[in-house]
Amino acid sequence: MAVFSAMLAVLQDSRSLAAMGVSGGFLAPILASTGGGSHVALFSFYALLNLGILLIAWFKAWRSLNLLGFAFTFFIGLIWGDRFYRSEFFVSTEPFLIMFFLFYVAIAVLFALRQEASIKDPVDGTLVFGVPLVAFGLQTVPVQEMEYGAAYSALALSFFYLVLAKILFARITNNVRLLVESFLALGVVFGTLAVPLAFDGRWTASAWALEGAAIVWVGVRQDKILARGFGIFLQFAAGVAFFFSAQEPLRAVPVFNSFYLGCVMISVGGLFSAWYLKQQRQRLSQEVSYVATALFCWGVLWWFGGGFEEITAYVGVRPLELRFSRVHIVLLFVTASCALFSVLRRRLSWDDARYPVIALLPLMYALALGDATRAVHPLEYFGYIIWPLAFVAHLWLLRRHENEIPFVHWWHAAGIWLFAALAAWEVGWWIGELVRGGDVWRLIGWPLVPLALVIWLSDRGERIGWPVARHPKAYQVDALIPLVGFIWLWMLHANFTSRGDPTPLPYLPLLNPLDLVQIAALLALFAWFRRVRSAALVPELFRTEELAYIGMGSAAFVWLNGVLLRSLHHWAGVPFNLDSLMGSMIVQASLSIFWSVLALCAMLTATRLGMRPLWLAGAGLMAVVVIKLFFVDLSNVGGIERIVSFIGVGVLMLVIGYVSPVPPAAAGEAK
Repeated sequence: MAVFSAMLAVLQDSRSLAAMGVSGGFLAPILASTGGGSHVALFSFYALLNLGILLIAWFKAWRSLNLLGFAFTFFIGLIWGDRFYRSEFFVSTEPFLIMFFLFYVAIAVLFALRQEASIKDPVDGTLVFGVPLVAFGLQTVPVQEMEYGAAYSALALSFFYLVLAKILFARITNNVRLLVESFLALGVVFGTLAVPLAFDGRWTASAWALEGAAIVWVGVRQDKILARGFGIFLQFAAGVAFFFSAQEPLRAVPVFNSFYLGCVMISVGGLFSAWYLKQQRQRLSQEVSYVATALFCWGVLWWFGGGFEEITAYVGVRPLELRFSRVHIVLLFVTASCALFSVLRRRLSWDDARYPVIALLPLMYALALGDATRAVHPLEYFGYIIWPLAFVAHLWLLRRHENEIPFVHWWHAAGIWLFAALAAWEVGWWIGELVRGGDVWRLIGWPLVPLALVIWLSDRGERIGWPVARHPKAYQVDALIPLVGFIWLWMLHANFTSRGDPTPLPYLPLLNPLDLVQIAALLALFAWFRRVRSAALVPELFRTEELAYIGMGSAAFVWLNGVLLRSLHHWAGVPFNLDSLMGSMIVQASLSIFWSVLALCAMLTATRLGMRPLWLAGAGLMAVVVIKLFFVDLSNVGGIERIVSFIGVGVLMLVIGYVSPVPPAAAGEAK
């Protein structure tokens, strides 16, 4: 009945008659089965039915009949395999699986050849991509006990599709062109899939992801919404399936294992689909752009997530330790990935690819923070190679995408901040290692690089055409303001916490490493304030004299007091801690006289230069000294120090009153 139905269907051009006959033929063995028949007889009978479908396909391009036979054959085969297959059936079932696979590949080819050149859907995407997906899934069951059985099967499929694409390419037509491209894609997919299969068994999800990308491609080419939707769904489903299968143990082969290569395949599938949908957005609906963005984020997530997980699993784990730092390997991976996306952005005109490029600097910050929690210094464990490469890549990406990155001048400034922080850390560590002595050596290394950057960028930076002269505000203002603030805070920290021990050198006030660096810091701050006051790009706040006076004056005052306290610690034996310093009468007397001398110098300078605010500041300091004399110095009964402080302050006040009268007020200034 099946044979005669097929013959009549061809003669009368009746698809429904052919479908009825084929359905009856496939269902007959199942309806008549008692459960004790031979699978060889069953599959032989189905082979005859599929041969009939192939013969019909020679004459008629009936897609519904082809899909019906495909569904019956492989669905019944799947049910039989799940219920009855045993390893001893391999020899008797493998030929049938290969035969059915070849039947439906041939039917897909005939379908394309029999179509009219102007038809909308010249290639049956369901058969072209569904046949290898289902057949390969069934193939893995009988070969799962064979070493590298799935890998050899994937390699054989790759070879088969590449050869078939080469044969069909010789008679290229509009219909066959898409088929050749599809077979070529399948050949590449299965060839790539053979590598991870040789190491591990996580192949299903990655195969689904690549097949999903291929279905999306065909769906866009044929303008079929269902095919596109199924391909997108298949990729997300593949990712979920892969995630739940990723808990299997890894083999001791980094990179070339099914976990990492599977992540790469899922990522490549998502990224390819995202790019292709964006390229075709003009002839597709607007919603496709949102789907493409979601696929792009999906692909980027799998790309970086797989890389991070692979590095975590293998770097720093014996026997692959090799003195590598995970942070540095992650940084290398991130840098290379961002550079790759930059190339893709230019070569493929891919707008979304610029976002990973922008992400490089924030990721560098995050990795530097991670390094700070565990590393001794940033350049350890090949960091001296990887960190410079990362900064070179950062500048290269800024140059390539200068007009695409929003607020690009802040990215330039932020790069300087990160470089200054890492370089300061490294220089401080090296000085401390080279000079094994007092606590001051490691401390003085921290401000050296920020000082050099402040001096050089503010005075000579514009000589560099790019990037400084191209972005002067970023490098000479925005980048330097935080560095100046860091130097100011460092001076506070150094003077309040460090006793200035220069061992192996003797301690000399002003001629020791800590004081010399602070003198250089004050000169740098002075030069920068003078420079920015005349710069048009500087905010109004930094062009006022008041900010310069407050910043420079407070830093100089703290430093000079630090010099005094460190000198008393080293020469008078006063312990360098808050309680001892505040309880020492010699310290209190010295501070009273020293502050009076500072007030005298400030007021004398103000009188000579006519700087009324400076004179008022000196007078305020004198008032503080007087209050201190009565409430601090006088509370310590007895002691030559108290007598000296009172007499010294009194004499200095007389001198101030004689040589430094208050300057006249400027016009409009309060008397």
